[in-house]
Amino acid sequence: MSSKTETPALGAAAAEHTDEGFCQALALYTTLASRPTTDRHTRLVCLAKKAALLDAHPRIRAFDSRRSKGRNGSATLHPAESSSSSSASAPLRPLLIARAAVFRDLAAAYKESGAAVNASAAYDRAVQLMQLLPDDSDCLSETLAEWADVEESLGRATKASRLRERSRGCAEEKE
Repeated sequence: MSSKTETPALGAAAAEHTDEGFCQALALYTTLASRPTTDRHTRLVCLAKKAALLDAHPRIRAFDSRRSKGRNGSATLHPAESSSSSSASAPLRPLLIARAAVFRDLAAAYKESGAAVNASAAYDRAVQLMQLLPDDSDCLSETLAEWADVEESLGRATKASRLRERSRGCAEEKE
């Protein structure tokens, strides 16, 4: 779910959303964040704004609300939710994929800027969001491994070891 792979899902989700302001804001932040001339701080701000926009999307908020009322908040995306769409709303799955991708991109940007604690928090959120999409274990495995590297850089060897173990478990599940 690097920025190269999240853009089509985000574009498809945004294109089907009827709120023109939402689409324009996502397009603006995506453009600014992906420009090679954009400085680190602006890139981080744009990625954070994209995450906030997606978190505030009505379909995502409704999904999060249903999930938080469920048992331990551990619900995953159901097939009916995945593709359901009316003319007034985008399918939920592309929005959830885009949101997880934005948090992964945000974590990578924090990591690159040397903000390991912020990177760790963003990787944690990305993993939580990816777990809602059970058929994407490759990306989850990669994200867990990246998160483990950050935890190791923070001197958290035990947590890094557990994350690497989870990463290997995800990779083995795929096989």
